[in-house]
Amino acid sequence: MVGLIAIRDAIALSGTAELDKLCRQFNQPTALMQAMLKQLESMGKIERVAVDSSCLIGTCKDCPDGKNCLPEIYRIKTDNLV
Repeated sequence: MVGLIAIRDAIALSGTAELDKLCRQFNQPTALMQAMLKQLESMGKIERVAVDSSCLIGTCKDCPDGKNCLPEIYRIKTDNLV
């Protein structure tokens, strides 16, 4: 089982990390990885990055999936770097 420190370190090494990439990297199910990321968020270690939704101007705008295709991206919270 992967630990919170390993996930935090992986995010720190890459600068930002997508949920799907972390799931593949640590071979963990999405639900478990989301729970661990939420825990790190609540501890103030990481933050979710607001994804630019500018792709919703073309065909994505009328897509029934809407913003569901946008990835969940996380980064180290900058006020922890002091």
